[in-house]
Amino acid sequence: MALSPEQVRQVAALAALELQPEEVTSLGIQLGAILEYVQQLNELDTTGVEPTTHVAVEQLPFRPDLSAPCLSQEEALSGAPRTAGGAFAVPTFVDEA
Repeated sequence: MALSPEQVRQVAALAALELQPEEVTSLGIQLGAILEYVQQLNELDTTGVEPTTHVAVEQLPFRPDLSAPCLSQEEALSGAPRTAGGAFAVPTFVDEA
């Protein structure tokens, strides 16, 4: 199932992704493959299969709540691409709606 470059750009915009022009074609191929797989799933006979409303484990496994050493602030931030004021710096979200 092929997606047009415009469809790929629209999906990227909905996902708040900025694509480079060379990424549009490869992403279109990947998204098309995903849609083809979903189409295959739609062809399965699900007669008699109860709809799943949620997936939950009835009894969750518990582990002991043990105290352990944690990273220092410097260690935690050492691999961050950007920091500000001793914390991780992230882009500001702008709601254009």
